[in-house]
Amino acid sequence: MTARRSMLAALVALALGACGGSNAASRIQARGTGPQKPKLDPVKPEAMREFESAMRAMRLGGPEAAATARARFEAAVKIEPKLWEAWHDLGVLLDREGDADGAVGAFGKALAINPSHAPTRLARAESQRKGGHVKDARADYEAALRDLAEDDPLRKDAAARLASMLRDAGNYDDAVDVLRDTLRTSGASSRIYTELGLVYLAQKRTDLAALVLSKAAELGPQDPAVYNAVALLALDQGKAQEAFDRFDYATGLDPNYIDARFNKAAVLLDAGDYVRAKQELTVIVEKKPDDLAAQVALGVAWRGMKDLKNAEATWDRVVQNAPRRAPARADALYNLALLHADFLSDPAGAKAKLEQFMQDAPGDHPKRPAAEAKRKELGL
Repeated sequence: MTARRSMLAALVALALGACGGSNAASRIQARGTGPQKPKLDPVKPEAMREFESAMRAMRLGGPEAAATARARFEAAVKIEPKLWEAWHDLGVLLDREGDADGAVGAFGKALAINPSHAPTRLARAESQRKGGHVKDARADYEAALRDLAEDDPLRKDAAARLASMLRDAGNYDDAVDVLRDTLRTSGASSRIYTELGLVYLAQKRTDLAALVLSKAAELGPQDPAVYNAVALLALDQGKAQEAFDRFDYATGLDPNYIDARFNKAAVLLDAGDYVRAKQELTVIVEKKPDDLAAQVALGVAWRGMKDLKNAEATWDRVVQNAPRRAPARADALYNLALLHADFLSDPAGAKAKLEQFMQDAPGDHPKRPAAEAKRKELGL
């Protein structure tokens, strides 16, 4: 048992990595204390050696680090299926590779052995969300909120993530209830007020959004997420330059804060500044290769620069790598259809992409009406 406890510090970084990162819901478009942890049985030494080799590969880094670590984690759980730490970290790697459903399965294996580990439950919720399994994701978020102590730092993060998902689904009242309950039980934080501001913004309650975002700025004056939200508010009010400046300020506070960089690129795309937009989006894709929305936007930048070959290749990669019902995959298919119809003079190719879009796009995808209109225009 001592050997297992000694390696958990390294595990935390991967645990938080699975739950962290960019939150597409705020774009234009640690270890939990929880209940008493169960007593876990010792594991086979050879499985531990594989696990430690995987962790060493991740620490050393390099282009082959993820592939090496994955192979080692898989070897570890084959030798010892009850090594929940390896299942968890395998889930993290699968999630980073864009295999949301595979990640859900791995996290599920970890939770079956160690159900009280809050970072694993939150990581599974994130993967469920990426895979489009909103109901299951909500169940995991809510279970984590029930299990986490009121003063656990993860609780506010879990509440904000659940609220952002509810906001994406248009369940504004439920999102507000989650955030207000968290303020009541766990206290104020810039993260909670920022998400509350985004909910009010989605409801077009701009005065309330401005009020709570000012509170968020007081609590987190160096929090880039606050300025990203303030920029979204400015954009909603038609203040494009002010929004751009706020997005730029947020990326200045944290160059790795992806949402603000993405939103800054979106403003540049809207302004027709495709070169600068490409520069911002390239940084995002380099930092987060599984960011499919950024890849779709990068294709738009390539098309705006008249580089149709790179645009098509970028969107083809998204279609190939994204889950079938993922919104980003549908976005890529729609853009490919327009590319073939309007730029490549290829009506047959456009038809194929439109038909694929209609089959695979979520029913509420915002481009469905435009896709139907394009089909009629092409006589399909």
